[in-house]
Amino acid sequence: MRLKFFFQLTIVCILFLNCKKTKTDAETIPSHIPLNASQKRVVDLAHLFSKVESDSLAYKIIQYETQTTNQIAILTINSLPKNTNIQKFGTEVGENWGIGTKEKDNGLLITISNHDRSIAISTGIGTEQTISDYECNVIIDSIMIPQFRTNNYYKGVDKALDSLILLWD
Repeated sequence: MRLKFFFQLTIVCILFLNCKKTKTDAETIPSHIPLNASQKRVVDLAHLFSKVESDSLAYKIIQYETQTTNQIAILTINSLPKNTNIQKFGTEVGENWGIGTKEKDNGLLITISNHDRSIAISTGIGTEQTISDYECNVIIDSIMIPQFRTNNYYKGVDKALDSLILLWD
């Protein structure tokens, strides 16, 4: 009887020690990166868009992705984490969210921080071969910022998407 109990206890201990805990998204993604488990194309945490506007932007992005496999996402936040540059933050979010295919690294993330009044367009390495940082800055300065000054965030982002899609094609 004792031998049977000892044997069962040994098996349970071996099984317990060999079990590995799998990490959830919350455990693998740094705490300052917003979660996007459902892989939404527009994550509007700063509430800059109406539901209709957000859906319209997402629809445009999905249509483009279906045609090209290039992936775009938009993130709005209230403010950046302390001591964080928006470009670096956007790149980190894009990598954690997995924007772009692994083979092509063809992703692009538009990040808008409302309180900080900062905008960045972060591109994957594959995207950089077609859309330069200079071109992204021109789009931000000449299209997005003038619209944002009049609180027309949707129009600024919508026109920026049109310009980015033209450059990407």
